[in-house]
Amino acid sequence: MGTVFNIQKYSLHDGPGIRTTVFLKGCPLCCPWCHNPESQKPEPEVIFFETRCVGCGSCVKVCPAGVAGNKGGSAKCTACGLCVQACAYGAREVVGKSMSADEVMSEVLRDRIFYDQSGGGVTFSGGEPMMQPEFLRELLLRCRAEGLRTTVDTSGFAAWEAFEAVVPLVDVFLYDVK
Repeated sequence: MGTVFNIQKYSLHDGPGIRTTVFLKGCPLCCPWCHNPESQKPEPEVIFFETRCVGCGSCVKVCPAGVAGNKGGSAKCTACGLCVQACAYGAREVVGKSMSADEVMSEVLRDRIFYDQSGGGVTFSGGEPMMQPEFLRELLLRCRAEGLRTTVDTSGFAAWEAFEAVVPLVDVFLYDVK
């Protein structure tokens, strides 16, 4: 199992050809200029969109931890999602969910025709995909077994052992120099 925060279809900027980009949660760097700040924490979290909130209090009424009225980011939040369901204005969203390799591959394989026609494949990004090395390796092994081209978009900030485990399974590494 791993924590995924987005699976983006028809991606054109994360490697050659048409790709599906699987965004994994968690990054040890937490750069202030991060393009995906919702990816930094390794666990699912509730994010808050202040401009959508009308102050109705629906979220407060259902929050078992008593923190939904806050602007977000409370350490007491368990990301149960009850406040998200209660909000009619979309002011809250759970970012990240636990997924199995089977679930991720089911999504990825739906776009196989695009990969075959364009020379594309699957990109694993984040956050920092190397923060989930076992899950990443499992996904890469499955991609290899399916004959899919693979790319890992990384900052390189990970243990060498994690890289050693995946290097033979990756066609392209994209390094985001920090």
